[in-house]
Amino acid sequence: MDFASNSSSKNIMVISPDYIFKTSLKTYLLDSLKIDNSLNTDSVLLANSRYLSNLDDSLFLANYILGFSKSLSAFGFNVYDQDQSGLFLALDSNTYQINIAQIEIEETLYTYRDETDIYDNYFYHDHNLNAIYVNSWFELSNPESIELSQKVFFTTDLITDIPDGVFDYDIFSGKVKYMYNIDSLEQNMLYSFAYRIGTEYAKYAFDYLLNQDLNKKLPPHQRSSRYWRYDVNNHIFYPATDDKFMPLNN
Repeated sequence: MDFASNSSSKNIMVISPDYIFKTSLKTYLLDSLKIDNSLNTDSVLLANSRYLSNLDDSLFLANYILGFSKSLSAFGFNVYDQDQSGLFLALDSNTYQINIAQIEIEETLYTYRDETDIYDNYFYHDHNLNAIYVNSWFELSNPESIELSQKVFFTTDLITDIPDGVFDYDIFSGKVKYMYNIDSLEQNMLYSFAYRIGTEYAKYAFDYLLNQDLNKKLPPHQRSSRYWRYDVNNHIFYPATDDKFMPLNN
């Protein structure tokens, strides 16, 4: 609670990447396009991608950073961007830097299985959904903390088409029909998705700093093995599961 309530005394500068890496993993397109593998297939796949070829990189990145910065501000942090580096560097304590070192967007297909049991019989239908993965790498640093120097973290999120299906069993014929609709992933959804994951990753950053503070202030025999998350709206703490940064170095 001390860490959460004193966030207003802490300063964070957010550094954004200069560009986004984009990759299409829909290699099956090469056969339909009759492309020779000796050519630059990465460029061909990107040019023929459904979403990445028309993605406005600047808008995606702006929404990502906006969500990230606004979420940090909601915790009470004083947030600085790269244009304010002079002001930030003049601060003498309670400073952190979060460098969003790299963002990679991958377009692919995601296989989702809708399944059910009817009278002890197993039925399923596989959907090949359009999918976008956003992979992010973060570097956190604090001049006052040796533990936080040169820390690198990874996280990823996925957005797909949304299937809505139902299995219909005919008790007279014993046959099962599967009916479904697909709510297709649209281009403009990627920009709101960027904002949402930026918001979520700022929470991951806060949670990491919170747990580092616990590690520093509590002796090992008093510190539980739990990795804690903080809900800033309801002012409660709860254990994390997979909803946290993945450290890439010790």
